[in-house]
Amino acid sequence: MDLVEVTTDELYSESIQGLPGIQRWVHMDLKGAAPKLSYLLELLPKLKIWGATGLLMEYEDTFPFDGDLEVLRKPVESYNKSEIAELQSRASSLGLEYVPLAQTFGHLEFVLKQKEFKHLREVEDPACAAICPSHPGSLPLLKKMLTQMIEAHRELKYFHIGADEVMSLGQCQRCREKMAKSVNSSLADIYLDHVAQVLKFMKDEQPNLQLIMWDDMLRKIDASQIIEYKLGDLVDPMVWIYSSDVYNFQETVGKQGWNRFAKIFSHYWAASAFKGAFGGSLFLVPTGRHIQNHHLWLKEIHDNVPQTLKCKGIALTGWQRYQHFSPLCELLPAGLPSLVCNLRILQEGSFRRHMHMDISKQLGFSSLISLDMKMPRRKHDYNLEEVSPLSFPGSLIFQLVIIFSELLHVQADEVTPLHADLRLQKMHEVKEHMLVVMKSVYHEPTITEWITQQLMPMIQYVELHKGSSTAS
Repeated sequence: MDLVEVTTDELYSESIQGLPGIQRWVHMDLKGAAPKLSYLLELLPKLKIWGATGLLMEYEDTFPFDGDLEVLRKPVESYNKSEIAELQSRASSLGLEYVPLAQTFGHLEFVLKQKEFKHLREVEDPACAAICPSHPGSLPLLKKMLTQMIEAHRELKYFHIGADEVMSLGQCQRCREKMAKSVNSSLADIYLDHVAQVLKFMKDEQPNLQLIMWDDMLRKIDASQIIEYKLGDLVDPMVWIYSSDVYNFQETVGKQGWNRFAKIFSHYWAASAFKGAFGGSLFLVPTGRHIQNHHLWLKEIHDNVPQTLKCKGIALTGWQRYQHFSPLCELLPAGLPSLVCNLRILQEGSFRRHMHMDISKQLGFSSLISLDMKMPRRKHDYNLEEVSPLSFPGSLIFQLVIIFSELLHVQADEVTPLHADLRLQKMHEVKEHMLVVMKSVYHEPTITEWITQQLMPMIQYVELHKGSSTAS
């Protein structure tokens, strides 16, 4: 596929210093658009070639919970135990670390929406994401979930307990009463006590397990409180910053925040993003913004993090939903060119034209991969039968997303405008092709959801606005 050449100078950077010696994990957010096992097995060798050293697998409702937890599983899109074993075996043969991620505080909508567990919600809202840390039934449930996950993963070295974005912390009657009974109890104590209990349980189960948690809830807690709960001995924080804006990036943690973490922890992990970070319902990946995010991460690590706080690795997140009830973000195949670019940046410390050309060729493009969301101008004679696979799994999905985007953004006043009826016909053709090619990657519920949420509203919009100067 021939994409427009982009010469955005600010995306070509001078070398800072790469991070070739650290772990580079690709985050698989399986709570939305979970790929079929066959696709993942095809993708893993490519990830290794592109520079990944591991996988951070966030299952949520695609994990094969059983017994009285079976209600948590998606009926069609969840993996079975043999599939998870096969994924681990394939990853191991490639030298890829396999790291499960289980939510243990916030982002538990997939659990708390079930009638069997709704009594454990922090608030009554059916969309409640946080489990009540003061309810006597919460920790036993989490232990049961974690036990099943531990049993399904062989030779575990790392485990991520989530624990981010606990938005409704301390709002229930139990939590308020707990805080009222002790003058020393605060929201921070409620949070830290629950997290510490989860971490100690995991350590009891697997003493050599290296535990990781998201950092955001720790950012405004005094170091002395975190030290009191011995989190520095139990876990490493994974500091997530997805911004592409210099000011926002630097203000997220800041030197003061890094210095505070250095008083508590000896090591940390970073988390960037290769897709799913710049809009909860995008379908086209803004690769340039993700490149800027990785440039900022390299600069942050080398300029602002104290030398005593060592970086173990970085997870390149690829969010598929912002939360359980959110619409789908960009599909995984649409984000793979961004992933490849950013894995290279982390290793080499820069992004230059020769790298851009090399990556484009490696992935099968005949010219430079587009790095922004501006659509190329081309002849509007889209012959979808001539679209052929490129050199990465799911590339037909990537190409159809690009073609649909071009059709969506055609200007009616162009020198050679595409007739409105023909344009809509082509958009419908893309939808029909997408229905076919998505079957090699996704199950039917994902295909239906993505087509319904992403393509059909745009087609309907264009149908309503035929003859206007632009479709968006």
